[in-house]
Amino acid sequence: METEEMDESLLHTALKIDDTDDDNFDLDIPPTTGNEYLRRVRQEAKECPDVMVANLDTTVFHSKQTVKVSQPVICCPAPRGLAPSLSWQKHQIATFSTLRQRFIQHQAFLKKNKIKPTKVPNSNDAESWCRLCFGRLTVKPRQEAEPMIQNGDVQPKPSPPLQLNGSPPLVSIISAMAQPAIVKVLQYHVNWLEATGFTSHQGRWLYALMTALQKPLIPEACSLLRTLARLCSQIRATLSQDEAGENQLTELNLMICLVARYFDQGDLIEDGNT
Repeated sequence: METEEMDESLLHTALKIDDTDDDNFDLDIPPTTGNEYLRRVRQEAKECPDVMVANLDTTVFHSKQTVKVSQPVICCPAPRGLAPSLSWQKHQIATFSTLRQRFIQHQAFLKKNKIKPTKVPNSNDAESWCRLCFGRLTVKPRQEAEPMIQNGDVQPKPSPPLQLNGSPPLVSIISAMAQPAIVKVLQYHVNWLEATGFTSHQGRWLYALMTALQKPLIPEACSLLRTLARLCSQIRATLSQDEAGENQLTELNLMICLVARYFDQGDLIEDGNT
């Protein structure tokens, strides 16, 4: 009660209420004047507890739940004998750190000498980036096609499409990309990796993009890297010692190692053997 009186004393009166006729004030009778109505409101407010809790049956909302909480990203453990050693991981981190420093120096050199950057696709143009990174399908010229018989006539036989190789992640390309573009293209590669699997060519692109990725990480970049590590660990988990290609295993371990150790995702670190 003392607290309520103190709170009321600190508030400015907006509407003055006449309390002189307290003997004739009956809460059971509907108010007939504005003053009686204000007195009733004030009295009801005093009777309300400081904290109100609604007693709801929340089980009725279970079937209507629309918000889904994703599970934390956890890497699959490496199959027996395929985990990288601790010394190997430390060596890769040192090499990667040195490469990043050289890349920063190269960017400073380009800026100082006002060298015009290489033209690259718009960061929102996923199709153009896919063609740049992986190439595109094309068909042999018509005169090179072998003939085929169709409906009694000799027709040129359609040639199978040829896969043109994409560009490697050249320093000139990576240097021309702003940081938002680095994150956006990294997102494309993570999506492509999940859809089509891992290749050495894509591994080189991922490595180059991580070389240019600034720290501290923005939340979007952090999420992408953790997804990348999870996908690589899932692919690695399907390998056995007999079928694991040495190059692919090394590349997958490298992706996981960089995400966990260089980009400070400590819960993804693999201790390995010394």
